Amino acid sequence: MITRTRSFFFVEDALSYLDQVKIRFGNDPGIYNKFLDIMKEFKSQSIDTPGVINRVSQLFHGHPDLVLGFNAFLPPGYRIEIPKNGVVFLQSPFSAQVGLSNSVFVGFLDILDFCWPLHISGSAQSEAVASPESISSSSGPPEPPSRLSLPLPSRDSQSQPQSSSVSPPASEPSPVEFDSAISYVNKIKNRFLDHPEIYRSFLEILHTYQKEQLEVKESRGRGSSGMTEDEVFSKVASLFKGQEDLLAEFGQFLPDAKRSLKKMKFSCSKDQSFASVGKHGVVREFTFFDKVRRLFKSQEVYENFLRCIALFNQEVVSGSELLQLVTPFLGKFPELYTQFKSFLGDKELSHSVSGLSDRYMEGGGGREVDYASCKRLGSSYRALPKTYQQPKCSGRTAICKEVLNDTWVSFPSWSEDSTFVSSKKTPYEEQLHRCEDERFELDVVLETNLATIRVLESVQKKLSRLSPEDQDRFRLDDCLGGTSEVIQRRAVYRIYGDKAPEIIEGLKRSPATAVPVVLKRLKAKEEEWREAQQGFNKIWREQYEKAYLKSLDHQGVNFKQNDMKALRSKSLLNEIESVYDERQEQSTEEGGVGQQGRDGSGGPATSEPHMVFTYEDKQILEDAASLIIYHVKRQPTIHKDDKDHIKRIIQHFVPDLFFSRRGELSETEEWTDEEADAEEGGGAGGVPGAAHQKELDGVYNLFFVNNNWYFFLRLHQTLCQRLLRVYRQAERQLLEHRAEQNRERLLMAEGRRDKASDLAMELRLKQPSEVELEEYYPAFLDMVRSLLDGNLESTQYEDTLREMFTIHAYIGFTIDKLIQNIIRQLQHLVSDEVCLQVAELYLAERKRGAAGGNLSSQCVRAGWETSYQWKSERVMAEENCFKVMFIQNKGQVTLTIELVSRILVVMSVCLPYKAN
Repeated sequence: MITRTRSFFFVEDALSYLDQVKIRFGNDPGIYNKFLDIMKEFKSQSIDTPGVINRVSQLFHGHPDLVLGFNAFLPPGYRIEIPKNGVVFLQSPFSAQVGLSNSVFVGFLDILDFCWPLHISGSAQSEAVASPESISSSSGPPEPPSRLSLPLPSRDSQSQPQSSSVSPPASEPSPVEFDSAISYVNKIKNRFLDHPEIYRSFLEILHTYQKEQLEVKESRGRGSSGMTEDEVFSKVASLFKGQEDLLAEFGQFLPDAKRSLKKMKFSCSKDQSFASVGKHGVVREFTFFDKVRRLFKSQEVYENFLRCIALFNQEVVSGSELLQLVTPFLGKFPELYTQFKSFLGDKELSHSVSGLSDRYMEGGGGREVDYASCKRLGSSYRALPKTYQQPKCSGRTAICKEVLNDTWVSFPSWSEDSTFVSSKKTPYEEQLHRCEDERFELDVVLETNLATIRVLESVQKKLSRLSPEDQDRFRLDDCLGGTSEVIQRRAVYRIYGDKAPEIIEGLKRSPATAVPVVLKRLKAKEEEWREAQQGFNKIWREQYEKAYLKSLDHQGVNFKQNDMKALRSKSLLNEIESVYDERQEQSTEEGGVGQQGRDGSGGPATSEPHMVFTYEDKQILEDAASLIIYHVKRQPTIHKDDKDHIKRIIQHFVPDLFFSRRGELSETEEWTDEEADAEEGGGAGGVPGAAHQKELDGVYNLFFVNNNWYFFLRLHQTLCQRLLRVYRQAERQLLEHRAEQNRERLLMAEGRRDKASDLAMELRLKQPSEVELEEYYPAFLDMVRSLLDGNLESTQYEDTLREMFTIHAYIGFTIDKLIQNIIRQLQHLVSDEVCLQVAELYLAERKRGAAGGNLSSQCVRAGWETSYQWKSERVMAEENCFKVMFIQNKGQVTLTIELVSRILVVMSVCLPYKAN
């Protein structure tokens, strides 16, 4: 009896210890799996007790709290100690000191015993003899759920062959399944805390099933077949009367039994069309799902479609709701959509009761309302229709009728019943939630225990004032001297487990004898748990500090994954070509520019740029140039002459295009005399030189470029845009900080508030920043340089950015990759013959006034600019030709890009694009 008590109690301790191990090694689940393997080997007697202790100590090396926490599960006489030197020391049964233990790994062995039958039964399906229907469809696509007369396949069945020779053994469930079984057993224990006999009966059913299955396996099918899954499910169903959620979850471990029972239960109420489909509709539905799978192409989309059907199969959604869910999938395929509706049948589509309303609404009237079609308030409330007949209530007063709600019905979306999450949490946010859940659960345990101690102390004081005769006659009620029956019972059950009913009965009948013993035990546990709480607090604090800032970042992960794809050369080219094609199609439909250009019968066509970008701060151009030059200098694979050429492009050529100030070059990097004349000198038509245009408004530069120049300009614009966003964010935070300081200073002067402090820092959720707010942007540029040099790890770089810019930091996560991409394009510009000819042609045309000037006199240069375009197209005969304009107006530079068609060579340059 004592052993059974300890077994019940230590299962909970073992579950808590397993959760702690799983959380600690969340980034390395292999350690958690190895720990379970060690306990399995001990259960099968492959290793002895010292071997278990040795392997666990090695596995948890560097985590002394886990090693020492394992002492609670060691047999009497064994104890692990870790002196200051860090060497693990084991106290054997022959030592003088005996460890504080009460079980021989009972917690873990019980978990293996209790949960293992669930997995043996759950995985036994894969080894069962297949029916003709399943054999015929095993090589095809996954099948729909049973309510559409085909079973919903598991992921394992989709990805693994049916041959038993290559499939894994049924007795080796995955860690995820094992965790689900542990959670399920724990849920049953907590649900029937006041009725432990139900919990014990459930375990006995599983033990019996496991034992009989092992006997059948050893006898290789000879003799009795043992308990079937249907019998297990029937016994559990009778045991869990009124607990539909537990029974439904148990059905996930025995899906065949659940399916057969469900067919038996609903066979009389199902529409005849369903029965006929079940017998004769297999081929038709198989063909349907095969078509759907091929049309979707993406396996992920197909699996989401099957999840929708699974919700209907589990009676979570109604037929009409299922149609709404699958409309985004099948809406583009009317034939399949009609066929899918025929599978559902008229009864399901007209059925007015949803699965959730059946489960959570009680009474005959509530079951006649289709809550899915009712008016909604948010996601959790539905309004009853006006035709709904309200039940009579004789106890209501006039004020009740006026203020009580008779319209809105709670219609919650249960997270455990749905696979669709509207706002998915990040892993770091989930980690914080787990920490909060753990802290809450521990606080509840401690407070419950403390409240029971206070109640029993008051009872003990009352007993001390009574005479011995009165003490013998003194009795306690069900509340055990307090005001709540539940709190005291839970505390006693947590301490004594299976023996709790006897302890409670002893407290009622003989409090004078039982109260001091129980009180001593409760106080000992109070000290033990408070000491453990201090260790947990340290672990939780470390997890909070690591995950707090990352939990706020909901864009960083997706941004890094999508950014480099979006900045690939192919993506940049597809972006402008798609805009060009849309314009051409639109022009063709309107009978305008596109059609006239093709047949040559139309007059001059107006053209608009396909892309427009604005540079609001020219200082950002200098910051971008400094980062690019910094990384170019440190590239050993780039030849010195190419480096000098790249520096001339970045420091002189690009600033002249943007009417910006030139950078400084060394003597070896200066332009040749011809290039300098082309850059500085004016040309025909009264075009001012580049040096004289920087302060003018209403001027532009015209540059016809090929693909590589287009890629470079797009990447350069992206870099400048992100640097500007970081700069603006730093400025915004500085202004907010100063405004907050002024407000706090004013309140403190008025005596209305004490000195304010950062709450996150007070809670140690984040560390104080080492960089002053005024230096955020320069510090950011320095960090980018360190990252490019390899002196700063990317994780440290991202963490520092989060500390500085919080949720806006993600924009700078890929700056280093962007700069490296820009340098690769610059290498093409200085080595590719066509790129060099494009730059030389621009300088030559600029010298004669055909590459820009005043917007007001652009018509004067129309002929020269058209000639410049023709020459560019001849140079770029095998590439796309882009018309790029840099327009300066009101201190800002606007960059416009237009993809020029070689067919449409006649363009109007007398109607230029004017920037706002």
